[in-house]
Amino acid sequence: MREQVKELWKLCFPDDSDEFVNLYFSSRYTDEINSAIVERGRVVSALQRIPYPMQFMDTVIPVAYISGACTHPEFRSRGLMSQLLDEAHRRMYTDGKYLSLLIPANEGLVGYYSKFGYRVSFQQEEKLLTGMCKTVDNSGCQLIFNKLCLLENEDREFTDFVNQQLSTYSASILHPLHDMKIVLSDLHLSGGQAWTAHDEKGNLCALALLIASDSQVVIKELVTTDAKAESAMLSFIFSRYSVSEAVKPLPCGMARVINSYRMLEAVARSMEGRHIVEIYGDSLIPENNGVYFISDGKCRKTENHDCVTDAECLRMHINDMPSWLFRNMKPYMSLMLD
Repeated sequence: MREQVKELWKLCFPDDSDEFVNLYFSSRYTDEINSAIVERGRVVSALQRIPYPMQFMDTVIPVAYISGACTHPEFRSRGLMSQLLDEAHRRMYTDGKYLSLLIPANEGLVGYYSKFGYRVSFQQEEKLLTGMCKTVDNSGCQLIFNKLCLLENEDREFTDFVNQQLSTYSASILHPLHDMKIVLSDLHLSGGQAWTAHDEKGNLCALALLIASDSQVVIKELVTTDAKAESAMLSFIFSRYSVSEAVKPLPCGMARVINSYRMLEAVARSMEGRHIVEIYGDSLIPENNGVYFISDGKCRKTENHDCVTDAECLRMHINDMPSWLFRNMKPYMSLMLD
């Protein structure tokens, strides 16, 4: 199965280098997370359901990220990807995932994935970073900058640091140690570099993953303990690469609710008062449909909501749940090998 899916990937994504494809299929792909359609012994459509932990409010939830969704050119326009997504979503529910996430390859696919309950939840933008302070003198700012070895670093420190900072977001994708090793390997293949900054006590306070060219610096990730450390790291980057600004792209991420009860259970902890939430419209995962009673930070499914008094009522289609769940949030997703 692996080799057939790999060949299909190379056919459908010809711009990916052999080095990247080999990295993906040796480090990230497994048959267990692969969904595929086989006709006459041949894989003609495939995708992978990559598991990730996600910080959501005050808890960490299990989610799956759709990667490598593709169909052989000779088999397109037959609804195979629709069939494959339906199968993948059911499998995610069985596997205990709360959400499905993806990054559409182009703007035209936003509408396509919307038909399956996905909504844009991670807004796409390209942040322009400019000089925030004068060029940093290491002794003056008391930060020590070091270049990270992308392939040989076995230290858990930077991974823990990244996740600690990402956990300060109300919603963000976290990166376990194994995943960070893959991210750094991919950065190496792209000719990128990583820099750390430690204070005088040896505490890590900033990490930057970037790709530099003669004309610009693209920052894939920048995590810092505070604004001062961010300013110092940016000034160091501008000085090191002789640029006055850098760009930090953020992808357009979409979300689909896989388990409405678990998501309502997660959000219930922050809801005051008594609430009735009715979810409808999920024909693929009908277990999601129903009436949920939220009170005292807990959620339970109920058959008769008429007996619940003094409760605010909300009736919502399953497709509208992502927008409601992430309201007043700025969900963050990066380093997805997109």
